[in-house]
Amino acid sequence: MQYQAVVRKFGPAEEVVGIERADLAPLSRDQVRVRLLARSINPSDIITISGAYAGRTTLPFIPGFEAFGVVEECGEEVHGLAPGARVLPVRSAGGWQEFKDTDPNWCLRVPDALSDFEAATSYVNPMTAWLMLHKKIGLRPGMRIAINAAASSIGSILIGMANAVGVEPIAIVRSEESLARLRGRLEAVIVDRADGDLATGLAGRSGLDAVLDCVGGTRASILANVLKPGGHFLHYGLLSGESIPPSFWASHSDIAFSYCHLREWVHSEAMGDVQRAYSEVATQIAGKVIATEVREVYPLEMIGEALRAALPFRTGGKVLLA
Repeated sequence: MQYQAVVRKFGPAEEVVGIERADLAPLSRDQVRVRLLARSINPSDIITISGAYAGRTTLPFIPGFEAFGVVEECGEEVHGLAPGARVLPVRSAGGWQEFKDTDPNWCLRVPDALSDFEAATSYVNPMTAWLMLHKKIGLRPGMRIAINAAASSIGSILIGMANAVGVEPIAIVRSEESLARLRGRLEAVIVDRADGDLATGLAGRSGLDAVLDCVGGTRASILANVLKPGGHFLHYGLLSGESIPPSFWASHSDIAFSYCHLREWVHSEAMGDVQRAYSEVATQIAGKVIATEVREVYPLEMIGEALRAALPFRTGGKVLLA
């Protein structure tokens, strides 16, 4: 028997995620059984639970895109992965349970240098940051970039990765509390509290190579105004709850615009390439180049309390299920 967090209808996570007990099915010959030890609660989990991706999500389902564990058992046809191996099963949800049966080729190998909690936060945000900086905008020394929501978990990772190649970003935050949380080498910090703050803070800072935007809304145009011709506007979140307005496209026809979705990249790449990228990220975590703060840890059986602690998402660290 095992505990599983199960969603049987879409809706607010605090209302529709329930704990159930289930028997362990016989292990398939070509799969591994991973005993999961630590799991993150991420916005992507909550969005999926809400029904935003109902077209590709079959009910009932077990949420959780980021979970770390050790291989408990291998099917008879599995080679190259042995019991005791430390892994992150990716390419599917299902992390919010005690055991996950999965394709061994979809297990990223986790180095011993990472703690269990570091491993449980080493995939979604760090890999997304790596993808944006190194695959999407081609980060290199001398580039000038701006990052909003810079005190968030992924914002701090972006700053650390940028600093590692000698780039000092312009960091944009929404409060003095967030300002106090920033660490790293920065070209400037802009506190964007009111409509005029962002434009005032960016005055005289034109010619940026790239903007990494996870806020959306009307401020997207203000950010795009300081890009150089051909500069890259990378949109990867909607914290404002507002879409980028139609006027954005008409007034910024000379810039490159793209979205970033880790899931699409992982599903389109060979797993060997994903593993190589993950190994780079894990090395940066082990070397304290980047880090994720853990705010609270709850047992899986207390999923309701954990969700209430995690939502709404804010600065101050991740909530984990252990």
